[in-house]
Amino acid sequence: MNRRGFTLLELLVALALFAVLSLLTFSSLRAMIDSREQTRAEGERLAEVQMAIARLALDIQQARDRGIRDGYGRYQPAMLYGLLAEAGLEFTRGGHRGLDPQRSGSGMQRLRYLLDEGRLIRESWPVLDRGPGLTTFRQPVLEQVALFEVRFLDSQGVWHGSWPPLAPVPPEGGPGFDDRLPVAVELLLELEDWGRLRRLLPLAGGGL
Repeated sequence: MNRRGFTLLELLVALALFAVLSLLTFSSLRAMIDSREQTRAEGERLAEVQMAIARLALDIQQARDRGIRDGYGRYQPAMLYGLLAEAGLEFTRGGHRGLDPQRSGSGMQRLRYLLDEGRLIRESWPVLDRGPGLTTFRQPVLEQVALFEVRFLDSQGVWHGSWPPLAPVPPEGGPGFDDRLPVAVELLLELEDWGRLRRLLPLAGGGL
């Protein structure tokens, strides 16, 4: 009985086929891993965006009609954005339970949201009426934010790009603006990866 082994050509062909199959298998495996990583990253990003918007919405919908005194003793309205504001959206929030509710103004807290180098930042102060040199607590809320804008709906159904709106005829001895809360707030976030997101938030005590 004759026994015949593989020829060199047959071995080379077998090795070539094995290499091609290995390459195809690796490519398929790599694609599956990349797809899984992309799905995981998108899921984490979705969770980050949802948490950031939920926190922002909760804070704004807890807004209270309580102005404050800043570090220079100047009166600041209950909600502040645009023309009269230094930066971002600043407002007084209710429902806060700090370590010392009496010092925090019976459950109230002063907050500010602003955009800083592509990050949405939440700032807070330990007291409402603050003195000079008071430390501000800064907390990043969301990354990759290209734009953060706010609009306000007043009790007459008119939208404003800043708040409070200037009073057409300032009352004698008054601040020169309407110090009430808006009826609703519209948020606009433009994310570098997801584009523009809008959220309309009604305020329970607005316009009263």
